[in-house]
Amino acid sequence: MKYILIVLFLLCVSCTDKKEETVEVATSSEVEVVPANESAFIKKDSLLLDSKGISADKVVITEIKRSYDKDSIGTAFFEIDFFKNNKVIYTYPAKIVFGMEEGGVWNINQEFMSDSDNKNIDSRFIHCNNGIASCGYTHSHFLFFLDEKGVQLVTQWDSMWDSGYGVDQHFDPDFKTKPMKSFFAKTVDVSPDETDDVNDSTDRLVISYSDSVRYNFENGKWKKIQLTEKGKIYRKENFTFDEYYKQ
Repeated sequence: MKYILIVLFLLCVSCTDKKEETVEVATSSEVEVVPANESAFIKKDSLLLDSKGISADKVVITEIKRSYDKDSIGTAFFEIDFFKNNKVIYTYPAKIVFGMEEGGVWNINQEFMSDSDNKNIDSRFIHCNNGIASCGYTHSHFLFFLDEKGVQLVTQWDSMWDSGYGVDQHFDPDFKTKPMKSFFAKTVDVSPDETDDVNDSTDRLVISYSDSVRYNFENGKWKKIQLTEKGKIYRKENFTFDEYYKQ
């Protein structure tokens, strides 16, 4: 899915080494839980959801605590709450380290899991993204799945872009079955080609792919299958800057 690459740019496969282990996606968090009644919330972001076929009608993200270390590096604690009829049905505690800036803003998207032309959209997936809408800042992403039975955190990751260069997760949903029962994801790193001829004025890129995984919907939960060796680049491609962003 090119959605993330294009949006973040405007703002500033075959797989090998297949592993046999199937891992159920984590549904809990080791992040420190900060009781909301100990401190008034700092700010809230919310979105009403198209609740057809899912268990919630609203998601609310509340920042409940913020602290700074001696180097002025900040840490913000959040609660991502899913509501049904004004009652919390699921809470995910999240922690984001944001550096010396004042932290980013939240964006919540129910049309994240779609194909390239947005003809097919699986609105059961809720994408929550925190970051500063400017070049060079890290964004923190949380992808949730909601059906009539409940809420599941499918995956979370970080991305960073600066003038078209950076790293992110790329998602390829499989809409051959409805409702969708599988999708693929991989890490995409867009870097300048350091082997360029110094006399060549054309901006050239190296696109590196790593951490290819498949998610299957089994027994009411999304399960992750690691297809390539974790952290190892399995494929590279070369483009000019214009070629890559005209795809």
